[in-house]
Amino acid sequence: MKAAAEAIRNARSIVITSHIKPDGDAVGSSLALLRAMKALGKKCRVISPSHVPCGFLFMQEYEDEISRYQPERDDRIIEEADLFVILDCADLSRSGEVGTKMAELGTPILVIDHHSTNEAFGTCNYIIHRASSTGALVMNVLDELTVPLTLSIAIPLYIAIITDTGDFNYPSTTPKTHEKAARLLEAGVKPYEIHRKIALDRTVDFIRLAGMAIFNVQFAHNQEIAFSVIGYDLYRKFTPRIDELVMLPPYLISIRGVEVGVLFLEFEPGHILVDLRSQGLINVAKLAKNLGGGGHSGASGVRLRGEMSDIVQQIIHSSGDRLNRAHLKGANEARRNKILGKT
Repeated sequence: MKAAAEAIRNARSIVITSHIKPDGDAVGSSLALLRAMKALGKKCRVISPSHVPCGFLFMQEYEDEISRYQPERDDRIIEEADLFVILDCADLSRSGEVGTKMAELGTPILVIDHHSTNEAFGTCNYIIHRASSTGALVMNVLDELTVPLTLSIAIPLYIAIITDTGDFNYPSTTPKTHEKAARLLEAGVKPYEIHRKIALDRTVDFIRLAGMAIFNVQFAHNQEIAFSVIGYDLYRKFTPRIDELVMLPPYLISIRGVEVGVLFLEFEPGHILVDLRSQGLINVAKLAKNLGGGGHSGASGVRLRGEMSDIVQQIIHSSGDRLNRAHLKGANEARRNKILGKT
């Protein structure tokens, strides 16, 4: 943490980025750090390899506070920076085109992350695998830098923490997590206002598609795997916000006896989004990483190209093999806590 703070303290111009398909932790951490850097008088930009999901746009104080990477506009900004900060990203490839550009330059890279699959790819690394969220680690760094915890910084930090702890339900939640949340509430965060904007803002298309996906749920591996397949023809009839679809797999693992839930969505012909959830017997982040994706031990995803039937068979077979190995080692609450606690 001290080395991370020192790297920031010595930098004049900073570019922040995160992973493709950013979640609440990635967006919240990025905005909090950006605003803190400006409070310190640093020149700073957030350049994302993907657009900010619609459900998190309300966090921005102005349009394009987080910019979607455009080489003709952003390459010069990246080239002039003397520090890159990559947040909530397990490896450089997960930061997409922005990470590729950064890798070309030899500029120091500070990595702040909590993913269990992160092998410390930065010049400077602040990685705590058992941390509840990257937002919690950013909060530690800001404390080290003695940045005042204003409401503008507290709101995205709170969202980072609640989204990655499942509203304080995952095993990575500790007394320190709640202590951090208490400080953010003291700074003025109103939990119900955040809850309404994040959890109570679904489109009609999503509700209708979710109903069909749940109605058509299928099972495998002695009903320990529940999965739903949404082909392109069905998806284009509804076209919900793509960021809403992460709400579907939790329904699948809420079914009694189900250990793994998988959503297969063909959002373009031959382009399949695979979203995985685990009750904790297996680490789905490792499964996704083997296919070029990433995420957390209990929630991860990957985008693949190919025939839906082939991809479904591949994922279900791999999940089943991992479940078999887990049962041989002993399926119990201690194992779930150990795996999910790795984030």
